[in-house]
Amino acid sequence: MPNALLHARQSIRVGQSGFQPVKNDDRCRPLRKSPNLIQTDTTMKNLFPIIVALSLLAAGTLRADEFLPLLKANGTVYSNITVTKVTTTDVFFIYTNGMGNAKLKSLPPELQKHFNYDAAKSAEGEKKLAENKAQYRQQLLRAQPTTAPDFSREPEANVAEGLEPGQRFPGFSVSDVSGNPLSSGGYQGKVVLIDFWATWCGPCRQELPNVISLYKQYHGQGFDVIGISLDEDPNALTTFTRQMGMDWPQYFDGKGWNNQLSTKYGVDSIPMTYLLNRQGIIIGKRLREAGLAAAVEKALAEK
Repeated sequence: MPNALLHARQSIRVGQSGFQPVKNDDRCRPLRKSPNLIQTDTTMKNLFPIIVALSLLAAGTLRADEFLPLLKANGTVYSNITVTKVTTTDVFFIYTNGMGNAKLKSLPPELQKHFNYDAAKSAEGEKKLAENKAQYRQQLLRAQPTTAPDFSREPEANVAEGLEPGQRFPGFSVSDVSGNPLSSGGYQGKVVLIDFWATWCGPCRQELPNVISLYKQYHGQGFDVIGISLDEDPNALTTFTRQMGMDWPQYFDGKGWNNQLSTKYGVDSIPMTYLLNRQGIIIGKRLREAGLAAAVEKALAEK
C-alpha cells in the first residue's frame, strides 16, 4: 500500500485502533494521549496527505484495496483478490486462502497494463533486490562469531533498555492464545523469529507475506516463528491467523500496548522482531524482506 494512503488510513482510524502512524517510518506506536478521549488534529497540514490519498484513489491512480474476482499468475489462479500493495516488480494481495504475491511480469498483458507494469523498471528492481540480498549476506559472513550463552541462567525480570544483536535473548514461559504452554526455552536448536505485531498494524500486515513464505519454505529445516500479539480481541486474532495460514503459536493477553512480553522487552513500536540463532543469540533485529531471508538462510546453514 502506498505510504500516503497507509498513513492517511491510519490517521483516520487513530481513535479506534489505539495506534498512530510514525512520521518518516513504517512502524506503529501507542497513542500517548488520554485513552478516554479521541483527539483529532484537523489542521490542513495533517489533513493534506489524507485528501491527496483519497483523491488519488478516486482517480484510479492507486491500486491499494482494489478488488479483483480472479488473478492468474504462473499457472496459479487466485480468487477474491484484495490488492494490498503494488511495487515495480510485484503485486501483493489477500485472497480466499490467505496472503500472496505475484510478479508483474508473470501477469497477462491486460493486467500488466492495469498495474502500470514497466519491464525496464521491474528488471532494475529485481537486480537491486538481488544486490541488496547479496550485500547483506556478505555482511553476515563478515560478522564476528558470538559465544554460546549459558542456558542455566534464570530469565531476566525486565529488559526495559531493549536488546541488540550479539546478546542472549532472555527467556519467557507463558501460555499461547489457545492455552498451550509456550516457552522460548523449548526452541533450543532452532532458528527462531520472535515477532511483536498486531492484526490492526498496517506495516505488520505488509511484512506478513514474506514471513509466511519463509516459514513454509524453511520450517522443515528448523525455522520457527513465535508471535507476540498486541491485539485486544482474541477472536479477531485467531480468525485472522487461521485465514492467513499462520501456523505458528501466538502469545496473547488482551492488554494491547501493555502486553506482558512487549513491556518486558521494552517494545514501543511494531513490527518489532528478533531473530535468534540455534544457540538463542540475537543475530538480527527489525529484519524484513531480503534482509530477513538472507539471515534465516545463513543461520540455518550453521550447525
